[in-house]
Amino acid sequence: MLNVAGQAGRLHILTQSDLERLDQAALTVLAETGVAVPVPAARDALAAAGAQVEGATVHIPADVVRRLVALAPPTMTLGARANRALVTGAGSLITTDGCPTDIYDLETGEKRATVAADLAAIARIVDALPEVDFCWTTVSAQDRPVERRGVHEIYEVLANTGKHVQTVTIVDREQATVAVEMARVIAGSEQAVRRASPISALLGTITPLGHDEGTLEAGLVFAEAGVPIGFVTMPQGGSTTPLTMAGSLVVGIAEALSGVCAIQAVHPRAAVFICFIPSFMDLKTGDFTGGAPEDTLMGAAVGDIGGFYGLPTMCGVNASGAKLPGWQSAVDDVTTTYLSMLTGVDMLTGVGMVAGGRIFSFEELILGTEVAALARAAARAIAADGTTLDTATRAQQVPGWLPADGAAARARARERAKDLLAAHQPPPLDPAVDAELRRLVAG
Repeated sequence: MLNVAGQAGRLHILTQSDLERLDQAALTVLAETGVAVPVPAARDALAAAGAQVEGATVHIPADVVRRLVALAPPTMTLGARANRALVTGAGSLITTDGCPTDIYDLETGEKRATVAADLAAIARIVDALPEVDFCWTTVSAQDRPVERRGVHEIYEVLANTGKHVQTVTIVDREQATVAVEMARVIAGSEQAVRRASPISALLGTITPLGHDEGTLEAGLVFAEAGVPIGFVTMPQGGSTTPLTMAGSLVVGIAEALSGVCAIQAVHPRAAVFICFIPSFMDLKTGDFTGGAPEDTLMGAAVGDIGGFYGLPTMCGVNASGAKLPGWQSAVDDVTTTYLSMLTGVDMLTGVGMVAGGRIFSFEELILGTEVAALARAAARAIAADGTTLDTATRAQQVPGWLPADGAAARARARERAKDLLAAHQPPPLDPAVDAELRRLVAG
């Protein structure tokens, strides 16, 4: 059942008129200004579909955009190594965030650089948390070679959770090819990957109105293999996009649709989703902000935008600008998560981050997950007999609520993370499968 507020139905940020105006503006941008597509195969396919190419810039007419976007499936299936498959469209799925280079150490509390062992530890805790549906590659494995870091990261997560894994750091053809082979080893066959891939990938656009060559090439590799992919647009008002929310949304929509078009032109009916993680520039420092009300509204609006185009959606939640879990992060967690659930966004990424997504916090992972569980419970429809969730179900979903004191809440969350890490064992990898994965990662 889709997330609703009581029995009233899904919340809308944008009216139909708003969506039509944003759509018209984005299509005008794609047709007249165009978008940078630095991959010849994608440019050629777009040209064959009716786009005009000028060097690396592609101008995509409105009718071509409509036709290509319509090829993308409205839902997608996310398989898993040792867990149930997930299908978008039946409520918001919760995942972690990534991929910072700093972490608050679980034992000392001190900030330090992230390493591969952190990915493994976080994935094990996520595997133990029923409220978290799938796992990103959460932090950067800075003790692994840069040129193969993405596949090292996805291995650490796959080995430590049976849930679906989404990579956010594989941004070149070579590593994408390895990741596809890893998915086939885990799933058992190429056909099994196409039915329900145990991995998916999130790929970034370059704002304003561009794509990275390596990233788009990776997307084509994933799409050819049947691995679901998403395009995340991160417009920054006042910097890479106009200062208005409408202006940022227009650029974001144009970028996201151009990615969908490029993939569909080469691999029709490939599973593609769109992700919005917008922000505004701090006008005093020029820095990235996190947790502003405008960010929350624009991110949640992707639920309406995805519905308009018939595409699965994702947005960022949590990732507060607060340096540590506390009152500010709690407010940001509640507002971003609950609003995005009510607007019907398919996937919510964010539990575990503070400092605007720059630092991973185990305490925030636990606290943010508990907030997400309560938001999910509150977003459900009232049952036909007039009841909501019973007390036992609620208690099972949210094991222990927050004490009033912030320091006590962090201490309790830290102890729970330690307990889960010490006690939980994820589904083991078959030794032969593990050996083959390690071989692929080593190259």
